[in-house]
Amino acid sequence: MKKNLLLISLALLTTVAHADWTRVEQASSELTLYVDHESRKDTGYGSTLMWYLLDYAALQDYQGKPFHSVKGQDEYDCTKGVRRDLLHFWHQDGMGNSRMMQAEYTPGPWIAPAEGSVHQVLLQIACAKK
Repeated sequence: MKKNLLLISLALLTTVAHADWTRVEQASSELTLYVDHESRKDTGYGSTLMWYLLDYAALQDYQGKPFHSVKGQDEYDCTKGVRRDLLHFWHQDGMGNSRMMQAEYTPGPWIAPAEGSVHQVLLQIACAKK
């Protein structure tokens, strides 16, 4: 089981490493949002997966570890207008250009994103017609 998780993680990291990040206009001086439009895919179960990158202007803290960027993959149910967390990779440097310092695979509950939030913007992008 652990070997399978390792192989899946390595495959996902390879996909993220070659991402073509597109900057998304977001009214925030604290972070810059990027998405990988090519990573957007239908799961076949009525939801969509998509990778994104949050690049912070100032150093952040996660469980006592400093970081500047987070790569994430969320799942979106466009019919219901909800999303959930899947994968997150924290990096010390901006744009995920450093060794990963923390990784989590924690499928979260389905929730509607807050109005005006980064996650609302991501839901809109993920659910836009191709």
